[in-house]
Amino acid sequence: MAQMEQTASDAELVSRSLDGDESGFRAIVERYQRDMFACAYAVLHNASDASDAVQDGFIRFHRHLVQYDPRRPLRPYLVRIASNCARNIARTRRPTVEITDNDTALDRDSAPSPRAAVLGTERRGVVRQFVGRLPRTLREVCSLYYLAEMSCREVAGSLSMTETAVKVALHRARKRLLADGLAEWRTTSP
Repeated sequence: MAQMEQTASDAELVSRSLDGDESGFRAIVERYQRDMFACAYAVLHNASDASDAVQDGFIRFHRHLVQYDPRRPLRPYLVRIASNCARNIARTRRPTVEITDNDTALDRDSAPSPRAAVLGTERRGVVRQFVGRLPRTLREVCSLYYLAEMSCREVAGSLSMTETAVKVALHRARKRLLADGLAEWRTTSP
């Protein structure tokens, strides 16, 4: 992403997009596609379907760009669109689950040591398997909070929940994950 797009506010990028500047919308896509993917993946558990949901979400956003209120944060708005698109896909397609230990689409950009990378990949794969067994709401909340690194307030806005409901869902999810055997994988990073 060019330096100008990196420093531009969401409102500036939306304004440029409304004026027909394709680079403004491209910058929005680059900035938020990872978060939208994490949300869609939490719903669908399939990278291909999640990618479709993200693409559908950006298409919907672009079509209705003029309706976006730039005074509101863009990230939760886009994640909510991705969540809705993913739910639409889930209703129309036969559910499939794809859990891989090598899912780099959700990983943050970093360069850990080879040992840490192997342990981290193994740990993420196991955690994804456990999270994948949670009920949909708990799974979505965990994915947005931990994988997309959204705050409780952002998760609440994205999923049309109260902040308290998000905190309760996180507590219940942690409790279930520990009861299901995830406790042995709760170690600090090497």
